[in-house]
Amino acid sequence: MISAGAPILIDTNIWTRHFKRENKDVSALLDAGRAVTHPYIVAELALGGLRDRAMTLAALEELPEVPMAEHHEVRQLIEVQKLYTKGVGFVDAHLIASLIIVREPTGLWTDDDSLRRVAEKLGFLAAPPFNL
Repeated sequence: MISAGAPILIDTNIWTRHFKRENKDVSALLDAGRAVTHPYIVAELALGGLRDRAMTLAALEELPEVPMAEHHEVRQLIEVQKLYTKGVGFVDAHLIASLIIVREPTGLWTDDDSLRRVAEKLGFLAAPPFNL
C-alpha cells in the first residue's frame, strides 16, 4: 500500500490528457513535488504531438525519475509475477519493475485497465484524491 505523501509515477495516458486539458490533480502533484517520471514515459510522450514541445519535454526531464530496471530484471518479473497474458506491454512491465526497485515507496497513477489491475495486485496503485 502506498503511504500518504509518497511520490506518484504518472502514466503516459494521464499526462496526455493533462496536456490537452489541465488535470488539477496532476498540477497539484507537480506543485507538491510528488510527481515522478520514467524515461520510457517521457519517450512515449515525445512520440506524440505536444504543444510547446521543447519546453514540455524539458520540464518532464527535470522531474525526478524512478530507476530503470535492467531488461533481464523485467523478464524475471514477467515470469515471477506471471504478467504474461495480462494485457500489459513491455513499457508497463518496466514501470512496475521500477516501482519494485525504487528506494522510496512510490505509487503509480494510471487509467489503463490492465496496468491498473497489476499495480493494484502488487500494491502500487495510486489514484486521486491524493493527500497533498
